[in-house]
Amino acid sequence: MRKEMPKEKIEKEIRNLLTQRKILVLCTCDNNIPRATPMDYYMERGNDNYNIYVGLSPGRKIDNIKNNPIVSIGIYTPMDTGKIQGLQITSTGFERLIFLEKGDIEFEKAQKIVRGKRKLILKIIPEKIEILDYDFVNQGYSRFQVLEL
Repeated sequence: MRKEMPKEKIEKEIRNLLTQRKILVLCTCDNNIPRATPMDYYMERGNDNYNIYVGLSPGRKIDNIKNNPIVSIGIYTPMDTGKIQGLQITSTGFERLIFLEKGDIEFEKAQKIVRGKRKLILKIIPEKIEILDYDFVNQGYSRFQVLEL
C-alpha cells in the first residue's frame, strides 16, 4: 500500500530538490531512437510554478522535440551522498515545450534566468513530477510520490 504525502509537502520536497541540483538529463525520442542529454538547467524564482529553462545548442535533441514533442527529464542526487533520491519529470506538447528565440515575447525574461548569452532557450512546463526518496519511508510515507500539474 502506498501512503501519499499531503500535496503541500510533496511540493516542498520537489522544490527543495530542484533548487539543490543543477544538472538534468533531457530525454527525447524520434523514430524510436532515444537520446539522453545531460544539461544544466535554471528555474524561475518564486514558488508559483515548476518551469525549467535550458539553453540549447544545435543538435539532435532540438529536431527530436520538434518531431516528437514529448520529453522526460531525470534529476537525481549523486549516489556518493548516500541518498537515493530523484525526480522524473514529464512534459508533452508544444504548449509545454516552448522554444524561445530573440524577438519572442518571453525570450528576454528567459535570457535573464539562463546563464550566458543564448540564441535558443527551451522553456519546459512540467505536467507530471514523480519524486523518489527513500527517506520518505522514515516519515511514514511511500518512497514514491506523484504531483500532477
